[in-house]
Amino acid sequence: MIDSGPMRRAWLIGMALAALLAGCGGGGTGDQQSAQDVAREYVQARNQGDAARVCELYSRRLIAQLKTSNCVAFVREQTSGAATNLAVIGVREQDDHATATIQARVGEVANAIAPIELQLTKEGGDWKISRLGGPGG
Repeated sequence: MIDSGPMRRAWLIGMALAALLAGCGGGGTGDQQSAQDVAREYVQARNQGDAARVCELYSRRLIAQLKTSNCVAFVREQTSGAATNLAVIGVREQDDHATATIQARVGEVANAIAPIELQLTKEGGDWKISRLGGPGG
């Protein structure tokens, strides 16, 4: 069943924005990336429509919470529609946890969508996006 309610759509947009902040994933270059590096990679991937890269930046737990067997198709579906441009506002990192704040612009309108907070945690030594949501939640 497809749930196309406004709440679900808002949650999915939040998830997409969160993915932007988590920007890091996959690669395995051996270089330690900061949570801010991951957030920037996520934003770049989202702005370029690279759903596969977005999914690489999600933690295993977050992907399981999406309740989909195909993360890439899910991200593509949830991020289709109005042109959205994301930007990293800031990242607070403490130990193995971090919070990244992203701002979305739809078309030419600045701040059209409330800031989104991404929670990042270390997974296997790499920063991954573990939760997407609004400020404080």
